[in-house]
Amino acid sequence: MELFRITHTKAQTFLRCRRQYWFGYESGEPWPEESQAAPVVIGNAVHRGMQELCESGDEHAARQRVDAYLRMPKHAAAAPGTAAYDDVIAFMEAGIAAHASIDSVDRWAEQTSWAPWKRAGVAVMARVDRVDRLRDGQYQVTDWKTGRFDDPYVTDEQLDIAHVAARIVHGLRVDQPVRAVAWNLRTGEQRVRELERDDARATLQRMAGLARRIQSEEEFAASPGPYCGWCRWRERCPEAAAVEDGDWLTDYFDDEGDDVAAAAE
Repeated sequence: MELFRITHTKAQTFLRCRRQYWFGYESGEPWPEESQAAPVVIGNAVHRGMQELCESGDEHAARQRVDAYLRMPKHAAAAPGTAAYDDVIAFMEAGIAAHASIDSVDRWAEQTSWAPWKRAGVAVMARVDRVDRLRDGQYQVTDWKTGRFDDPYVTDEQLDIAHVAARIVHGLRVDQPVRAVAWNLRTGEQRVRELERDDARATLQRMAGLARRIQSEEEFAASPGPYCGWCRWRERCPEAAAVEDGDWLTDYFDDEGDDVAAAAE
């Protein structure tokens, strides 16, 4: 039996907007090019730099990799001389300090693993920005953040799936706890979860349940709202176009602000 593959991004897309999920994973349409808006370029640049820092431990190499990335014409939104470029440099300095503060004896960057669960018919893919084996023997997974605001619910889901990846890749003992950290390089805030094997099992069960919901979905209705402005499929979605036009509530309210449906009753 072929297993249904699910990732954190895939799950969050379905929960946020089922039409967006349909476009990305069911329609067969080619994916639009990723946005090169400043927040996207900033996040990608910082993750490249933090990967280099984890792999080589060389601060100069990490800074150089980031600078070369931002000098690409495609990434003009955060090119040298822009405020976004200054943000990247500040985040990288914060990242270098964060790297130095992690007392590890070994470390890995950008680790990915599948967690196949044949009985449930699902395979969960998990990816981790960084895994450290600390000097005290504990394992830590770290997800680097650069946003102004992190949704705690989404962040916890991401850390829980990263925890699953760490357990599989490193073959951790049943009784081995894992510290999962969402580390925001903009604010310095750390969201920490202390996780055990039973937590990994619960994460797999949750993802399997969500996979069943996705597979049973037939309508894939749109959920228009503020996220439409960030959706890569918005130009192909009438509901997203209505949001951008500012008229997306006209079906619900009349000119006086009264609920049309209620008035009709």
